[in-house]
Amino acid sequence: MLDLQRFKNPALQFSGGKDSLACLYLLREQLPELTVYFMDAGDGCPETLAVVEEVKDWVPNFVTVRSDVKAWRELHGNPSDLVAASAHYIAEPYGISTGRLSNRFDCCAQNIMRPLHERMVADGVDCVIRGIKTVDTGTIPFEGRDQFYEVILPIRDWTDDDVFEFLETVGAPYNAIYDFYNKVSAPECMGCTAWWDDGKAAYFRKLHPERLTEYHASLEQIKHALQSHLEFLDFELRS
Repeated sequence: MLDLQRFKNPALQFSGGKDSLACLYLLREQLPELTVYFMDAGDGCPETLAVVEEVKDWVPNFVTVRSDVKAWRELHGNPSDLVAASAHYIAEPYGISTGRLSNRFDCCAQNIMRPLHERMVADGVDCVIRGIKTVDTGTIPFEGRDQFYEVILPIRDWTDDDVFEFLETVGAPYNAIYDFYNKVSAPECMGCTAWWDDGKAAYFRKLHPERLTEYHASLEQIKHALQSHLEFLDFELRS
């Protein structure tokens, strides 16, 4: 059990993914002492949303924070792992635009990270529990106290196998999305066109085939935006 008595308003950051779900069950006896915050960007995967709906019924203090990632993408462009200069908003007045794209981290920050952080700060949260593990990227982005709150990582030294075994032991709901996603985390947004190494096409093909054509079309637009830049890059390398 975590020592939560030293905090006035502790919180668990919950996404519905396997790691935050493990934290939820790990702290189940202490849930009356904290608030569980779920970030709904308006484009969640059905399998993950089903897990959220199943567990929220027995969570005493559950808060949903909302944003509109679809509207943000309409304005700033689909997220991409690579963003071409011709897809930047400055390219538009020069008539060289291939359609707007946004950096994947900008999209995540504006629609998930920042709204959730700002809500917790506004609520006076002084401790945030997160399901981040060392094995996810090899480096913990942050742990400890900053100017806003203290960050605690109760499963920081767990492996993915540890997480899945624990969830099975406690009888947590199984998310079928993990039959296809074995990277750092499952996608937060159904319509995300970034994180190309996460296996989204296989997920769509199996569970949501009606989305595959739209997904591939979006990736083709990104590929088109990148194509001429890559050709110029190859030319420079050959020269």
